[in-house]
Amino acid sequence: ELPEIVVGTACGSIQIWNCFGSGVNSRPLGAIYSAHGGTKPVTFVTFSGNGERIASRSDSDDTVRIWDANRIEKGTGSFGRKFSSRGKEGEHPPSLLLAICNGLPALNESANCTFGPDGKILCAGTAVDPRARKSADSSNACGKLKFYQLPEGDKRSKVSKESGTKSSSKTKSTAILDPIVELDVAPNASVLGVQWHPKLNQIALGTSDGIIQVLYDPILSTKGALMPTSRAVRQSDGLSDLLRSRVPTGSAAFLSSANSTIINPNALPLFREEPRATRKTKENERKDPEKTKLPQPPVSGGIRTGGKLGGGINFAQYIKTANNYVNNKNIAGKDPREELFKYNEGKSYVSKAYEGDIQRILAEKTVEEEEAELKSGNKRQKTK
Repeated sequence: ELPEIVVGTACGSIQIWNCFGSGVNSRPLGAIYSAHGGTKPVTFVTFSGNGERIASRSDSDDTVRIWDANRIEKGTGSFGRKFSSRGKEGEHPPSLLLAICNGLPALNESANCTFGPDGKILCAGTAVDPRARKSADSSNACGKLKFYQLPEGDKRSKVSKESGTKSSSKTKSTAILDPIVELDVAPNASVLGVQWHPKLNQIALGTSDGIIQVLYDPILSTKGALMPTSRAVRQSDGLSDLLRSRVPTGSAAFLSSANSTIINPNALPLFREEPRATRKTKENERKDPEKTKLPQPPVSGGIRTGGKLGGGINFAQYIKTANNYVNNKNIAGKDPREELFKYNEGKSYVSKAYEGDIQRILAEKTVEEEEAELKSGNKRQKTK
């Protein structure tokens, strides 16, 4: 099967499109008109995990509607706005509209809903009217998270191979659902978005007051929010609490005692704390053609200079360290050349080249004399 997408339009229709193919698709695979009645816009649609159901929501009513995706794709010409099986605009047969979840007011277009990992539970949030916050009964102004138990798939009509007759189940009506669980999650705020992760089995929701919450079960959920909550809290002794209470507020000791780290992203490279390089990062840097051409950084600490090739100290630094000039302050009036000349006593690196007979004869004749003698010898041979 090719991947498909479902979209909701401002005119109130739900359409399923094939998002892959060689040609341009001019018509959807299936469509429903007047999904929420009249021309109410469909602000959110989503598939279930197995792709068999579609949930739609509109900011103009307080419901979430569950549709059969397979029936929509097979052809919805008779399920249009003017061709409803009941003959009324906005009404759809129960084989197409499976359930309606009530009690979900939405005041903005970002309100959504989500299926559970198995597709049998629907989760959605509610919005709070700003006028209800100012009223006397403001205690009920709380954004809620509601869960609905969806009905099982209807039994399709089957054809008997022996008799060839159809045996259909009893006619069912669209299920009107009420929430099975309600949670107060946002006092004086609305629930804007909800997401149920299928693998982690955790629910993340965002509210209009800028808070993100994660709901999880210690037994059914895996990883995610369980990882930080499983860490044990470090217990502090009485002496640490006493010293922390006497530290002035705002000082560096107070910040360090509160386990707070000062992060300055615009600090100079000299004062910027960089993570330690691991073996893997060093191997990646070695393969980088730009980083391999950079000069080696100087070795920090002491009087060392240069990188790996120049990590040792030079001659002047050695003299300075050997004679303890760093700690000896009484060196005024001394000539530093005398200290350097002491290391030249008894050592000569050039005198060996001049040892022995300096006026030793290297050649008895010069080049010019040898050439003149050679020419005179040739003339004598010709005259003979």
